Amino acid sequence: MKRLLAAATFSCAALLSSLGTAHASQDLTLTSADGTHLAATAIHRRGTTQGTVLVHMAGRSRADWSFFMDRLGRSRMSSIALDLRGHGAQAGETAPTPEVYAAMVADVQAAVAWMRAQGITEVSCTGAELGANLCLKAAAADPDIVNLVLLSPGLNVKGHTSADAMDGYGRRPALLVASIEDKYAARTVHYLSERATGQVHVEMLDKAGRGIKMLNREPSLEGILLSWLLGTFDLGDGDIVIPRPAIDANVGTVDTTGSKLPSHID
Repeated sequence: MKRLLAAATFSCAALLSSLGTAHASQDLTLTSADGTHLAATAIHRRGTTQGTVLVHMAGRSRADWSFFMDRLGRSRMSSIALDLRGHGAQAGETAPTPEVYAAMVADVQAAVAWMRAQGITEVSCTGAELGANLCLKAAAADPDIVNLVLLSPGLNVKGHTSADAMDGYGRRPALLVASIEDKYAARTVHYLSERATGQVHVEMLDKAGRGIKMLNREPSLEGILLSWLLGTFDLGDGDIVIPRPAIDANVGTVDTTGSKLPSHID
């Protein structure tokens, strides 16, 4: 698979504390391959090889990830959260047309390129709803993205489909998370887990909302994400570990009789 490269240039807009301070954050300007400028915030932990790109939901911004970024920094993992074109600091600059949404994969690629420019060799991608589909699509095109966390992905979000991207992602690991009352995301997670060929864990929550909101409503989820990204998550035996509840995609009902892995039981 040919690797797609996104040009990433950045300028430091604000350095909030000295370089020697633990997980100091900095505001950056990324430039995607098509020349679009994107606001971003990064925490670069010197000496680590692990980092994740954080991609927000449609209509939201990088600010949604601020608390999770702090936890990642305290866990000695680098991270970068960007405002997709037409969102956050760029809101109002570009109308959210289908063409604009289609170009957003280049925004994710620019953040990945920034990570690698800092010496991060194990780059993962974490996204919510639209961000989840963009992460999956970017990873399918880039075999060096090592890991995915997908919160409330959809089969088609703003024109970005996930089934074909999961096929292209291959045997790399993916954490798939949805809340059972979000039937569209729950069915998508079930479908993607069936198509996955690598290590997969499905985390089905109850009354946790959608996308990034699940981190606020489900106290255990943040720890699960951290463990997955840091490589300390216990997958158990076998290539695919999916403690999945039964989901009937035809009638749109979700049966919550499935169980979690033992490590997730409080």
